[in-house]
Amino acid sequence: MKVGWAARLACLIGLVFLAACDAPHSQETSQHDNAPDAPPPVQTVELRASTEALKLEGIATVLSPDPLLQLDADIRSATVAANFSRGQLERFRQSTLLSKQMVENAVRQEGIDASQLKLLQTRLRQTWGEDAPFLSDDAREALISELASGTRALVRFDFPDLADGQPRNVRVMPLRGGPETRVETIWPAPTGNLAMPGVSFFGLIPAGPGLRPGDRARLIADNPETRPGVIIPSAAIVVFAGQSWCYVETEPNKYERKLVSLESPVDEGYLVRSGFAPGTRVVVRGASVLLAREAQPGDLDDDDDGPPPQAASEEPKPAKSAAVQPDRSAARSDPD
Repeated sequence: MKVGWAARLACLIGLVFLAACDAPHSQETSQHDNAPDAPPPVQTVELRASTEALKLEGIATVLSPDPLLQLDADIRSATVAANFSRGQLERFRQSTLLSKQMVENAVRQEGIDASQLKLLQTRLRQTWGEDAPFLSDDAREALISELASGTRALVRFDFPDLADGQPRNVRVMPLRGGPETRVETIWPAPTGNLAMPGVSFFGLIPAGPGLRPGDRARLIADNPETRPGVIIPSAAIVVFAGQSWCYVETEPNKYERKLVSLESPVDEGYLVRSGFAPGTRVVVRGASVLLAREAQPGDLDDDDDGPPPQAASEEPKPAKSAAVQPDRSAARSDPD
């Protein structure tokens, strides 16, 4: 009976010992299986064709409504005079008691008043454009009331970088600061601004602080032209020797540095219309590392940030490239 209990105790001690020996190995294996993969040292994205509209900037000048108010008053007076002359001429022609000279004078006066009214209406179109929303008397009457009370403002928009077409999504921001004001009514100006090349427009906006007659504001809009190209992400841009570059993957683990134009910024980066074809892969992670190794090639053996690229020339030429080579530190650690 005593021998049986001793055997059982020895067996139990052996099982505990075996479990203790196996525990570290199992834990290490579990940790190794669950360990996340190390992120690659260089990450690329594929460029896709884009027709995103370019951003436009310009100057908005809030105009005084006085010239329009005066012109409207002159048109109203000329309209009254022309209507009176025309009515008088009709009455004279229906009467048989008036002399021929009086009828001829009425004809002449009716022509003068009609010509004066037509001249003022032509001046209205030449000054404010053929598409102005206040060419009719009724529309102008409603606008004049708002301009005189200061609730609306008449604005001139000058876009120096716009060649043709009408801008979209036009917004105005006061120079002294404040919220954006969206422009709902805009039409082409009949003449450009001699002090600023480009295209000019007139528009109507709600008046507010910083948007009173004589104030100037910042103008932002979307270009109506959509030019094909690709968008270089902002993360791909690196600066070297006073210029902007990005790395293009020419072959697996080989990269070439190319110039990038920053003239056309968009929300995701910069729109480039030449030099980069859709489908090209550019580096968005690790570009600064490639540039540092290319500009100052040092001892790459001590670098543990992934496979080192080939050192390129320090000259900032687009043709230079950087290639990723196998990790040589692992080769030295091999006992063979």
